[in-house]
Amino acid sequence: MLEVRGVSVRYGQGAPALTALHLRAGPGRVTAVVGGNGAGKSTLMKAVSGVLSFDGGRVEDGAILLDGEPVHRLGPTALVRRGIAHVPEGRRVFADLTVEENLRAGAAVARKALRTRLDESYAMFDVLARRRRQRAVLLSGGEQQMLAIARGLMSGPRLLLLDEPSLGLAPLVVERIAALIARIRDGGTAVLVVEQNAAMAFSVADEGYVLEQGKVVLSGTAAELRADEGVREMYLGGSGTADELRRFADRAPLARWSA
Repeated sequence: MLEVRGVSVRYGQGAPALTALHLRAGPGRVTAVVGGNGAGKSTLMKAVSGVLSFDGGRVEDGAILLDGEPVHRLGPTALVRRGIAHVPEGRRVFADLTVEENLRAGAAVARKALRTRLDESYAMFDVLARRRRQRAVLLSGGEQQMLAIARGLMSGPRLLLLDEPSLGLAPLVVERIAALIARIRDGGTAVLVVEQNAAMAFSVADEGYVLEQGKVVLSGTAAELRADEGVREMYLGGSGTADELRRFADRAPLARWSA
């Protein structure tokens, strides 16, 4: 479905943020992209979702294809209509709007399906159903992340982009986010998730890529990457301590590692 083919991105006159990057993300699959700060993860997401120019970035080389058609010159609204939804880093919910008003904003290009999409969101995110009339600013960090994901799903995307969905969340909440990603994937939606927390990303991913300084340095199935000694040493555990990783690795979402 999504193919990033030899894409290079630059901001202003600086060094390239992405260099000749290749990746694919298919329907009903979770594709994880991991790497540290400055690896180019968020730049990748902005390029795919059409918001790169808002930060002064541009695709200098290569192409981004959706179902074989180039889309890297389209704006964000056109890309949402094509079936791409972007949940940015830091959640960025509309703090002074209610939960339901946030969700309605996510359905701006899908008004005919609004009632159905609201019902689906409340069925998937029961905490949002209970707090639908509450202002988003009063939600916890984990609840705000769920609201951001639910808002992204309101347009009925075929490809959901998740930028650092575990950022700043407690381990138990991260587990719930991982379970939600798996549920979205199992519903047939393609999910492209970028993370510093490789433990979480690879616990739910089917395929993965490792980025360093804007380049893919390793790719493969999630099982292959989990087994790679370099990945284990450099990335597994994300931004947490070794002790945090040990605790997280004992929890349900990571049980698949030993399968």
